[in-house]
Amino acid sequence: MHKLLFLLMFNICFSQKNEYFSDSKTVIKANQYKINITQSNKNKKPVVDFILYKKSAEKWIQIQSGNFRKEESNLYVTTDEDLNNDGYNDIKISFAQAARGANEIEKLLLFDPKQQKLIDITNSQEYPNLHYNPTRNCINSYMFSGSNTTLFFRLRNNKLENFAKVDFYNDSVYSYKIRNNEEILLKKKPYQSSDAAVFFSDFDPIKE
Repeated sequence: MHKLLFLLMFNICFSQKNEYFSDSKTVIKANQYKINITQSNKNKKPVVDFILYKKSAEKWIQIQSGNFRKEESNLYVTTDEDLNNDGYNDIKISFAQAARGANEIEKLLLFDPKQQKLIDITNSQEYPNLHYNPTRNCINSYMFSGSNTTLFFRLRNNKLENFAKVDFYNDSVYSYKIRNNEEILLKKKPYQSSDAAVFFSDFDPIKE
């Protein structure tokens, strides 16, 4: 009876667990915007709710709210990275536990200064470790698997569109251009690196 009661209380506490995040120092533009994020468990699935504010006459005015369901993971938020090089920081929110610990799966919300709102990049959670690449002025995904893969994306219609990739495995490197979902091999060559987790900033020419 005591064990059953303990399990019941544990399940109730777990289902009601909330996690919170709030920031106005690095989000979008420092001290001009603020975001409050809550993650709660609803029907045994985490749900993220966010409210975005803009400062006006020293007051925070709500300009957007939204929510999305996610896979099992704790709440982690990144607010200090500009992923499309427009001068406004964007937001990454943890989405799922990756099969390999080094692959961070996140939901990407890009800030649109014209609309004054965050835009959901609808397929961002399909690609791990998203970062801005200044060499190509694009977004990269770094994937750890049997090989190390660098994917290159442009933004199109609120989605990430893969236009190139570089694979590194068995001491060789392969670069591809991608057109209409077809991979076109550009270069294959032997490649040595002292870093087991080597990734690339360019695919033509191949460059770390």
